[in-house]
Amino acid sequence: MTDDGLFQMDLNLHPNEASGLLVMEDTALLGAQGWDLGFWAVLDEGEIEDCVAAIGHRSGSAQDEGWEIERLHARVSGDAGKTEDAEAITRDHVSGMVYILGSHFGSKSGPLQPKRGFVARFREAEVGHVTEDPAMNLEVARRSFALHRAVNDAFEEHGIDLIPLGKQAREAFIDATIKRGKKEKKKWSGLVREDDYPINIEGAAFRQDGSLLLGLRFPTAADGNPLLVEIRGIDRLFDEDGLPEVRGFWTVDAVGKGGDIAGVRDLALHLTGNGEELHVVTGNVDSRDKGSVLIQDYPGGRETVATHFRCAMPADAHSGHLEGEFVREFPNLPRVEGLAVADNDRAYYVTDEDEGVHLRLTRFLEGSARA
Repeated sequence: MTDDGLFQMDLNLHPNEASGLLVMEDTALLGAQGWDLGFWAVLDEGEIEDCVAAIGHRSGSAQDEGWEIERLHARVSGDAGKTEDAEAITRDHVSGMVYILGSHFGSKSGPLQPKRGFVARFREAEVGHVTEDPAMNLEVARRSFALHRAVNDAFEEHGIDLIPLGKQAREAFIDATIKRGKKEKKKWSGLVREDDYPINIEGAAFRQDGSLLLGLRFPTAADGNPLLVEIRGIDRLFDEDGLPEVRGFWTVDAVGKGGDIAGVRDLALHLTGNGEELHVVTGNVDSRDKGSVLIQDYPGGRETVATHFRCAMPADAHSGHLEGEFVREFPNLPRVEGLAVADNDRAYYVTDEDEGVHLRLTRFLEGSARA
């Protein structure tokens, strides 16, 4: 037990850090593993086919014992090309598919990188055992800057009031990307435009009607509040010419202590008797010690304490403002990377506390979402 009241389990994912987190729902898969509770986690260093992990709790073990982790091996289909920086994992309850999204961002000093702009998916029910090789078929769509273009067009169409884009961020992420596309005659040249914002996706959660909420670490709203994008038809990216539709944007009153602005770190959507309850961890807009141009442009987002909030999602609405209710803060853990809420109404967090480039230690924390 840690001094903040959370159970702590060390899980070795060398040489990667875990990012997004998702509860397993397939009872046959859990039974085959001998687990009473399981999670999918994505890792953000390396190709996506090697960056899905299964975390499980052995049936009959004490709550703080019996945790196991396995790295999955996938057979890839769909688009060829490098992938990197998986940041979000979520389940579409309509189709039963688990979706994984890259950050769609770039390195901390830019430019934007197409290899981070991927979406992948697999069917949980088709994973027979996590140690099989391959354990699953992973379909990958790498439509360079397609989602970037859709979101940026929607910023203008919906009249979203965004935080002004800083000079260094514009030069590093937008100008440099445009220059590279033209110089190297990339197929995607022209899809990034001078008035665009770089988008950094860190969380995702499907609503019950099939819409997908994307949590952005950047940009934020003009007042510094985190921003969510609601999208319909993310599966269209797996068609040659299909594009998703942005239904609207949500701002969330969810800025923790120590900062003026906050970005999303992960999302989870939990069903209650009153409807959909959104859980969101927010924090700094970028790592504070790695020469980030975002931190240079937005010093008010450097020290924002990682904090878990929850809020009710209005039924039949696809945009608006959400009032975040405080759940828990992590003043000594700036890198809370993943969040999931299990059926027993408890919150689970994946954190990283190794400040190196190649992260060696991932800790899996459990606490009450009702604390």
